[in-house]
Amino acid sequence: MLILGEPGTGKTILCSQYLHWGASQSEEKGVYVGLNEPKPRFMTEMNALGMDFTRLENNSRFAYVDATEVRRIPEQAKVGRIPVGGRELGLVNLIDLVQEGIDKLSPQRVVVDSISDLVFRFPNIEERRPAVLDIVEVLQSTGTTCLLTSELPSTGVDRVLQPEEYLAEGVILLRMLKDGARSLQVLKMRGSKVDSIPRPYVIKDNGLEVYSTEEVYGQSAGK
Repeated sequence: MLILGEPGTGKTILCSQYLHWGASQSEEKGVYVGLNEPKPRFMTEMNALGMDFTRLENNSRFAYVDATEVRRIPEQAKVGRIPVGGRELGLVNLIDLVQEGIDKLSPQRVVVDSISDLVFRFPNIEERRPAVLDIVEVLQSTGTTCLLTSELPSTGVDRVLQPEEYLAEGVILLRMLKDGARSLQVLKMRGSKVDSIPRPYVIKDNGLEVYSTEEVYGQSAGK
């Protein structure tokens, strides 16, 4: 499942709640693959929201895979003395790290946050699609329920759909509106009926809370 959103919409918080609830309430182990922030900062920030991942990690219910080095690989890199494409090397390294985390814990839930820096290195749609497909196929082959996050490059009804939206089984869109309000919309969920109306949500001291029976003022499905 793909979680799309602008900066500050709470993508990381949403995914963390998904993992924390599964590990603490549903006996489902979780792996978080972080490309944007190192483990200490993630643990501190989530603990401030009441999500004690350290305790879950100590109980072998959670594992953090630090993949921050993947996005630091230059466009032109070397393996030994052999020059290789940095974006291709980053993709391979990410897939290896994901597999490593899954082999270590045998989780039921996996989060990869975020694939933006990696996939945006492939500006051409013809190149980006197989790159995203490689990531999606690896995650699907694990038999886990996976969330991928990605930055929203454009907003509005005329925005250009990204290849990852077509390839993902489900897409959830998080948006920051002009008046400071936030909305969550399920754009698709393959094989399931969904509520596609944008719903307001807030980020509280204990995480993200969606008002599932309310509508965003002046908004309707697809707006």
